[in-house]
Amino acid sequence: MSVIPQAITHDIEIFGRKIGNRDMSGHRCLIIAELGINHGGCVARAEEMVRAAADVGVDVVKLQRRHLSDTYTPAAFSDPNKVAHGLAHYLPVLKETQLPNAAYEKLQRLADVLGVGFLVTPFDENSVDFLQALGVSAFKTASSDFDNPFLHKKISETKKPVIVSTGMQDEMTVWTVMPELKRLYPGRFALMHAVSSYPTAFRDCQLHSILRLKINHRVPVGWSGHERGVSVSVAAAALGADIIERHFTMDRTLPGPDQAASLEPDGLKKLVERIRAAEEAYGDPFGTKGMTRGELQTKEILGKSLCARRDIKAGQTIVWEDLEARSPGRGLSPFSAHDVIRCGKVAIRDIAAGTLFVKQDFAPKPSQVGAAS
Repeated sequence: MSVIPQAITHDIEIFGRKIGNRDMSGHRCLIIAELGINHGGCVARAEEMVRAAADVGVDVVKLQRRHLSDTYTPAAFSDPNKVAHGLAHYLPVLKETQLPNAAYEKLQRLADVLGVGFLVTPFDENSVDFLQALGVSAFKTASSDFDNPFLHKKISETKKPVIVSTGMQDEMTVWTVMPELKRLYPGRFALMHAVSSYPTAFRDCQLHSILRLKINHRVPVGWSGHERGVSVSVAAAALGADIIERHFTMDRTLPGPDQAASLEPDGLKKLVERIRAAEEAYGDPFGTKGMTRGELQTKEILGKSLCARRDIKAGQTIVWEDLEARSPGRGLSPFSAHDVIRCGKVAIRDIAAGTLFVKQDFAPKPSQVGAAS
């Protein structure tokens, strides 16, 4: 959203609009509602979520797609209890929350009707083929696949724009992978700063990384937030995030690993409203500071002008003790007192105490006029 001169990036075009700021004007932040698996595998609930997200003004709704037997090893897929701590709980949840293939086309059509973009994260190459056949206009990769060259190569062959999440990665890994991303996705990818803990503590958000990624890599950068509330995400947008993605749910009390870090409809509405307000408040990043029409009126009432502290006679050289500042602010700036004293100016008429000065009240000393001629 915002433009910081040291972090000017290239634009990419996605969902028919630009993000980034190559033309030095900045673009509106792309706001993504991540449905993820919060629909619980229920198509009707997923449809309800798409409608609710569109109602509050998001730009894009996002889902996930896994071909689980391709995503996990045969041993993990067949018996997650024997493979790794945590997988015994998580893999059954993924199996239960899988949407049927036909649901994606249905949800894509609904998003089109509602005027929001439709984005899906593929977790395996099979899912890339499925989504490409579906005709999606863009892809997003999960943090877990940031350093997965096989998935990136597969997605790159579609020639579609890509949003790449960087959670679970340290800075050295980002530097290592970035040349390959730039080769595979020339001029058509953005990064997402993310912290892959659910929910993310405020102290762990590291929003400074948004600017660091922009400055280091010159690509659009967003924030994929898993924190509670909306304050951090609004701050990320004001700081310069080109994309804000937040998990979305109809009810945080529903079962599922992402519910607690998700926004409900009221929270998502607040997020959209506050990001748009922050964008409007940011203004033109390349404009100079000026006064609004309201400020000009206020300045006349509350501002100060250069004023005579005491009676001054015509021809008298003005000294500091002759001057003070008083309202209203329709006269000379009080700061012009420095110029009056430094130049040794004289009064060209009698000036009563309490009178606001105008430029015509002063003249150079006669000796200075003669020297100049």
